Amino acid sequence: MEKDKLICEHISVSRKQTWDLCQLSYKYRYHLKLVSQEPVQPYFAYGKLVHKIAEIYVQEQGQKPIEEITSQCLKGEIVVEEGKPPIVLDAEYKKKLPEHVRNIKNISDKIGYDGELEWMFKYDMQPPDNHMITGVIDRLIIRGDKYFILDYKTTKKGKWRKNASTISKDLQLRCYARVVNKHFGAKPENIKAALFYLDGADLVSTKFTEETIMSAEEELHNTFKHITETSPDDAYSRVGEHCRRCDWRKICPAHRTT
Repeated sequence: MEKDKLICEHISVSRKQTWDLCQLSYKYRYHLKLVSQEPVQPYFAYGKLVHKIAEIYVQEQGQKPIEEITSQCLKGEIVVEEGKPPIVLDAEYKKKLPEHVRNIKNISDKIGYDGELEWMFKYDMQPPDNHMITGVIDRLIIRGDKYFILDYKTTKKGKWRKNASTISKDLQLRCYARVVNKHFGAKPENIKAALFYLDGADLVSTKFTEETIMSAEEELHNTFKHITETSPDDAYSRVGEHCRRCDWRKICPAHRTT
C-alpha cells in the first residue's frame, strides 16, 4: 500500500524556505495546518503595517499625508489585516516607524504612483498538473516594454541583507521576474527588480537573464515535487538557532531533546 504524501496545494518562496529550513515545521504548518500557540513575532505584524502604509500612500497618489495614513492604521481606522485587531508596536518598532514611513514617502514620490500594488499571482508551473506557484509583488511598475519590481524590506542592517554582489541570486526577485516574464511576455533584459530596505533607505537593484529567472522556477518546482513525494512520517526536523522562534517548539520532539 502506497504511503500518504505531504500536502502541497501550491508553492511559494516562503514555503520553500520553510521546507529547506525544517521539513517538520512545514508538516505542522501546511500539511497538518496546526494553529500556533506561540505569540506572533513582532516583525511579522510590523511588516504588514509598513506594507499597508506604503500601499495606501501610493493609492492616494501621495495626496494624503503619510503621517495621517500611519495614524489611521495604528488606530484601526484603516484595517491592516482582516479579522485582526490594530497592531500595537513595542518600543523598538515605535522608534523605527517614523524613519521607515519617511523613506516610504521619499521613494514613492521619486518613482511615481503608477503601476500595480500588492499584485497577486498564481500560475501552473507545469500545466495541466496544477503545480501552482503563488505570491504577491509589492509594486510592479510598467512603462512601455520596461518592467520594474520593487519589494519593501524591514530587515535590519547587517549580514542578512542582500547587497550588490548577492542580490542577483535572490530567489524571491528571480521568481517575481519569471512571473512578469511569463504573464506579460516581458523580455528578461527589460525586467529590473530591487529590494528597498526601509532601515537606511538602501535601494539594491538587479537585472536578469533568461537563465537566472528560469532557474528560479526550476528550484521552486523541484521543491514542490520533493514535498509531494515525501511521506509525512519521513519529514525530518532540523535543529538550529531558528528553533528559538519556531511556532512548533513546544510539540517538536527534536526541540524537547535539545
